[in-house]
Amino acid sequence: MTFPDLSRDHIEDDLDYPQAPPVGGDHDPAWLDCNGVVYDEPVRDENAVHSLEHGAVWITYQPDVDAAELDELRAKVDGGQYIFLSPYPDQAAPIMATAWGVQLAVVSADDAALADFVQEYSQGPQTPEPGATCDGGVML
Repeated sequence: MTFPDLSRDHIEDDLDYPQAPPVGGDHDPAWLDCNGVVYDEPVRDENAVHSLEHGAVWITYQPDVDAAELDELRAKVDGGQYIFLSPYPDQAAPIMATAWGVQLAVVSADDAALADFVQEYSQGPQTPEPGATCDGGVML
């Protein structure tokens, strides 16, 4: 799914997003560290959206995802560039990949569409701030 014409203002307050997880829009001035970081707890949407603006792909999973699936997701993300992983309790699909303005839902970590999404959208043409750092952000 694609979501065009997203606002990009820096807002320090908590925000309500129409998607879960959000695909872009106004966000916190601080981004999350997003170079291959695996977060074991949910992260703040507003910081994650700032990382999307920098060109990161955010992979999220329902907390009850199978342990083998989670291990595979961790292996795909750990140490990568412009990619991060976190649980997301309220999402509709077991696994989701989100980049600025685009989102994909899959049921399995080995779905080829997931790898294709990461390849296409990490620092992809939809990125509002290509080349912006993913280092030095907050670690939630």
